Order: sequence, then structure tokens, then C-alpha cells
Amino acid sequence: MYKGLTLITGILLAIMLFFNGMLSGVVGPYFSNLIFHIIAVFFIVILSLITKNKWSNIKKAPKIFFLPGILSVSVIVLNNICIPKLGITLTVGISLFSQLIVSNIIDHFGIFHMPVIKFKPKKLIGFSIILLGIVAMITM
Repeated sequence: MYKGLTLITGILLAIMLFFNGMLSGVVGPYFSNLIFHIIAVFFIVILSLITKNKWSNIKKAPKIFFLPGILSVSVIVLNNICIPKLGITLTVGISLFSQLIVSNIIDHFGIFHMPVIKFKPKKLIGFSIILLGIVAMITM
């Protein structure tokens, strides 16, 4: 089930990047990010009210847990800048490759209190294939 949800996430992310990148081409990368987040806040407030999320627990959350808000804005601005110049495929390809590298480092060392999942050298085959694909996209 969760692998299917992850697949849907990837599909939605590609569609979101396309439309936000196109909006960025019209209104600029920063204003399109503002529009994106205003709509996102409106949508998530509605979802939170419908699902009755526990707003009272927000004070219990460590402050570092709010860092993704800053990271999200940064990621969207960088995508908005890159997509019109590189296209969605190359932007997503390079982004996913860097996510794989950082995710493997986090897993291998158990950073952020994640369970340790040691790196297996056979993963280098997959990394190499992905890197080869990115190089092909850049050079062709």
C-alpha cells in the first residue's frame, strides 16, 4: 500500500513541478512560490479541520521539526528557477539522484535518530545507472 502511495506522490510531484515551473515563468520564481504556499495553507487548514488534527500538540514538537517549512520554500524556489532552463525531467532527475545520496547517508549513519540501515555496495549499480541516465540527459 505505501509503495503505491509513494508512486502517487511521485506522479503528483511531477505535475506540481510542471505547473509551478510554468507559473514561475509568468510571475517569477518568488511570487509563484508565494502563490503556491498560500494555496497550500488554505488546503491544509481545510484538511486539518476535516480530519480533526490535534492542534494542541504543536507546542510539544521540537523546534527543529519546523525546519521543513524553510526547506520546502527553498526547494520550490530552486525548482522554479531550474525548470524553465533545464526542463522537468533533468531537474527531477538530478534532484532525485541527490536525494538518493543524502538518504543513503542518513540511513547508513542513523542521522536524525533514524534506524540504521547500512549501505550495501550493490546499490552502487543502481546509482551508476541513474547517474548514467542523468549524464545522457545532459549531453544529448
